[in-house]
Amino acid sequence: MRTSFNLAIVSLVIFACVSCSDNGNRWAKYSDRSFSVRMPEKPQVYDKQEATPFGKQTVHYVSWKPESLELNKFKLFQVSYTDCPTRFTSDANTLSIALDSSINARKKDFTELDVTSQPIEINGYPGRAFILSPDKDNVITIVKQIVANNKRYDLTVIAKKDYPTNSEVNDFFNSFQVLR
Repeated sequence: MRTSFNLAIVSLVIFACVSCSDNGNRWAKYSDRSFSVRMPEKPQVYDKQEATPFGKQTVHYVSWKPESLELNKFKLFQVSYTDCPTRFTSDANTLSIALDSSINARKKDFTELDVTSQPIEINGYPGRAFILSPDKDNVITIVKQIVANNKRYDLTVIAKKDYPTNSEVNDFFNSFQVLR
């Protein structure tokens, strides 16, 4: 009887440790001067000089990817942004062309396939989005871009298809707010 009790206690402790380590990626609100979003804690923050649809610019990144032991789950949560010069936002037609150009350039980062993008709106700001989910691959990629306050924001999630991701992905995208 005592051995069964000890075995039960040890099993419970192991289960608790595994449960805690499985959810080791706690979520928190990340904010900078221009936006806020909920994502896993301790993202990497960095800047890179890149060619953008608006010319060569500094792109600001807030990115989280799992440690190597967690690669079977999420691959990436990322927000990036760069300046969008006023000449690209001067009227609705010019802005639409800029958004189409920007999302088409982003698609090329992931595939040469013809992936359909669609118009979206986030918090009243116009944008574009696409979902890449090739049949032969077990990864889904979701990219949403908007232009707000003369900045182009790019929100990206890359996750395993067979891992239950809906609540985390929804939390990430739905929590995004442009700060004024």
